[in-house]
Amino acid sequence: MRHRCKRGAIRVSGGFVASWLVKMLLERGYNVRGTVRDPQDVKKLRHLLELPGAQERLVLYRAELMAEGDYDEVVDGGDCVMHTAARVTVDAVDPYKEIVDPAVKGTMNVLKSAAKSKTVKRVVYTSSTAAVFYSDKFVNKSEDDVVDESWWTDPEFCLKIGMYYHMAKTIAERAAFEYAKDAPFDVVSIVPCTVVGRLLQETVNWSSNEVLRILQGIERREDNLIIPTNIAFVDVEDVALAHILAMENPNAEGRYLAVAESLTNEHIALLLAKLYPQYTNVLKPDLKGMDEATFNKPVFKFSNEKMRHLGVNFTPIEESVKKTVQSLQHLNLL
Repeated sequence: MRHRCKRGAIRVSGGFVASWLVKMLLERGYNVRGTVRDPQDVKKLRHLLELPGAQERLVLYRAELMAEGDYDEVVDGGDCVMHTAARVTVDAVDPYKEIVDPAVKGTMNVLKSAAKSKTVKRVVYTSSTAAVFYSDKFVNKSEDDVVDESWWTDPEFCLKIGMYYHMAKTIAERAAFEYAKDAPFDVVSIVPCTVVGRLLQETVNWSSNEVLRILQGIERREDNLIIPTNIAFVDVEDVALAHILAMENPNAEGRYLAVAESLTNEHIALLLAKLYPQYTNVLKPDLKGMDEATFNKPVFKFSNEKMRHLGVNFTPIEESVKKTVQSLQHLNLL
């Protein structure tokens, strides 16, 4: 199916990517319906409610992701649904019950509501490179291998190393595509890596906190990880734009890898040391073994050509990091 959406219903958490999505959708003249835990929490939602156009074209609903039918009213009458948020739980006593099952059920609940609506023509699903990078294939790739949308995380691989969130994202994304085969809408997924850039909300999300952690000299222990937590970065505004272009382009289909550059935390630390020399001493734990030659060598080869064809021109990572630091300074965290 090929569809061009005109009215958007977005599952909002007031979070990093979702906030930028709301902002950009309103700027483009869309009517936006969103879901949050508490629509009456004006303080927490101020960054959304004060956006230009919000009073006229933004409506926020209370909805529980795990409650089937809670999204029926939200998506009814809309052309497109953007499912941007999911529960993120890393540690669990019962990983399947607490992480995998909720991720799949939450996604299915949104898709079932979209199917009931009779108006939704496309669902844009926010996946993650957690559903791309975790497999024996990725671990054993050669320097010439190019990672693209065809690469998938192997749930069995994740099970063996205890990466349950990554397993959940993979199973949920595959389930979304499978459901769409018999649905009255198609599914397009945006697959971002570690997202950085300017914050609209007043709370610090996980990926921005990674930059803050590096600047504070708090060392992350990853000696036991087969694949480091952060090996690629992208700007939040590019990710939000990708969702909108995927919604608007009738020929958009399948997955879109949102990766601007393949970098590690050590790369980011060296970049921060250059941009903010006052933090050099603090950054030393993350600068081990990092020099110019290492910095200029990508962690792995990848292709974001499909995303570029969609219309996304990726922001240089240096600019994205600057915007992250400026936001942290604005929040008096630095």
